[in-house]
Amino acid sequence: TQKLAKVTPPDSDEFEANKLGLQWQWQANPQPFWAFPAGGKLRLFSYPMPDSAKNYWDVPNLLMQKFPADEFVVTTKLNFKPRLDNERAGLIVFGADYAYVSVVKKKDGNYLSFSICNNADKGKAETVQDSKKLENADIYFRVAVTNGGVCEFSYSSDGTKFEKIGEKLMAKPGRWVGAKVGLFCTRTTKTNDSGFADVDWFRVTK
Repeated sequence: TQKLAKVTPPDSDEFEANKLGLQWQWQANPQPFWAFPAGGKLRLFSYPMPDSAKNYWDVPNLLMQKFPADEFVVTTKLNFKPRLDNERAGLIVFGADYAYVSVVKKKDGNYLSFSICNNADKGKAETVQDSKKLENADIYFRVAVTNGGVCEFSYSSDGTKFEKIGEKLMAKPGRWVGAKVGLFCTRTTKTNDSGFADVDWFRVTK
């Protein structure tokens, strides 16, 4: 009998298609207004965090994929266009412990931020570390995962020179599944007039 080759979905995504690739999974049943692939980019609309959410463990609109290897690097480019304070978009490594690098809107502009949460599945709070005000709408985020699941985050304004941010995270598997990496765009307000983040690409190198 002929042996079928194992086909794995691609991990990198240039968002050229009009629908999301098979590598992507939402944290909960997807809603059509969370994201819209169009014109070589993925538009993530900011979506209100549930009132009951203690941290991102309880947030449904996380767009993620399983770790593709023991060691890899993810780099993504996004353009953030918020309308309301506390809208946020970023790159997350997710599990029972998680961390993310993000851009968040405040009254006087957009700020780079790093957040980490240990024992998220037990309702523990995040530790937030705000870093600096950003001048550009374009931002590049990166996470390097080394053997053993050690994750180190960095950011760049030009896609060439990356600066490390935050502490290292030891990725732990989430409930039933392995650790994941992906994107999000959230807000704390319930109004309809939301901003968005345009994700240009999401590239995985091993």
